[in-house]
Amino acid sequence: MKRLAYSLYILMAMVLLCTSCLREEGSSVTPLQVVLKVPQGLDVNVDLTKVTIRLQSKTSSLSYVANPDESGEVRFNVQPGRYDLLASSYDKVTRIAVNASHPEFLLTDKGIVGADGSFSESVLEVLLEVAVPNALVIRELYYHGSTTLEGAQYTKDRYVEIYNNSGAGGRTVYLDSLCVSTIYPYNSTTGNNAWQGADTLALAQMFWMFPGNGHEHPLKPGESCVVALTSAVDHSKRATSGLELNRAHFGAYADHLSGHEIAAGVTPMICYMAGQGNTWAVSIHSPAFIIFKPEMGVDAYRADAVRWERYEPGKSSGTKYWHIAKEWIIDAVECVDSPDQSIKRLPSSVDASYVYMRSPHYSGKCVTRVLESETDGIKVYQDTNNSASDFIPDSIPSPNLK
Repeated sequence: MKRLAYSLYILMAMVLLCTSCLREEGSSVTPLQVVLKVPQGLDVNVDLTKVTIRLQSKTSSLSYVANPDESGEVRFNVQPGRYDLLASSYDKVTRIAVNASHPEFLLTDKGIVGADGSFSESVLEVLLEVAVPNALVIRELYYHGSTTLEGAQYTKDRYVEIYNNSGAGGRTVYLDSLCVSTIYPYNSTTGNNAWQGADTLALAQMFWMFPGNGHEHPLKPGESCVVALTSAVDHSKRATSGLELNRAHFGAYADHLSGHEIAAGVTPMICYMAGQGNTWAVSIHSPAFIIFKPEMGVDAYRADAVRWERYEPGKSSGTKYWHIAKEWIIDAVECVDSPDQSIKRLPSSVDASYVYMRSPHYSGKCVTRVLESETDGIKVYQDTNNSASDFIPDSIPSPNLK
């Protein structure tokens, strides 16, 4: 989805009431107030009572969920601990989504603890994004892996399916020069995000571009494009997933990478990378997958390495990572292993939450987007910029192959 500038002010202060919270019987709680405020002058009407606010514990599965009143205010009683905040709403008529998030914070019975150890009841400002429908979405992401016919772990059958979601009467989109990648850190359980709060997002070492001169690879409304992420070959005689990715439209293949394969008739993507990696390491646990396009074009983007390639903060050697502006992201899905002990890599303007598998690794399952409607045989999938709502975990892979 495309983003429109908006603002959300989160006021966290000590209060005396509890609303719509889940808590353990007899445990100590501390009051927390959240106030959503919409700035004046924007030509967008947001019903604050329909915005769902979720406080998610970072150390357990405990969560608190509530909707504010018309003024945007809601009050909780919360067990002390570490939390992050997610807020979202979606209008099915206009297909406009509202999202916001606040990074992890520590709440005690004395207030919110700052990075310097100080206690605060101050106002925290968080960017609220209003998103209008975008044509291209990730319909399905298969990353969890399967097993060989002999029972060994198998990960070469991963894929992503990109779909033209503009609906009946929508526009044709050309894939030429669009890019796909994952966001660094590779896994949601890394422990910390070195670029948390930065103005750009780091790519996980390499990215892939669709070839073409601008009008070679059209995608009409209701059509899909499947990209094999490691091996664009027939896996039906290798793995229990049975995926015939020799029928994929594109393959993430380059001669200099080990372990990548491509069958005749599958179009190879163009690989761009930083560092010394010899394969594309898409996490089987928790990838944050994106479709994007640099606003200045890929050639100009790559030519400005001084601006867009960076070491991790505090380092002057090791691996450099390509960075992108969040505004370049067309669609994304953030996957985590579980809600607790996970870091958030994508900002709320891109994905307000995350989706997670309940099935074990190598189970042959995927995440697939929720179907919203169908007109004249053309499907439209839900796109609220909130993966928790938009995707169904533990789904059976069903790629639309050629």
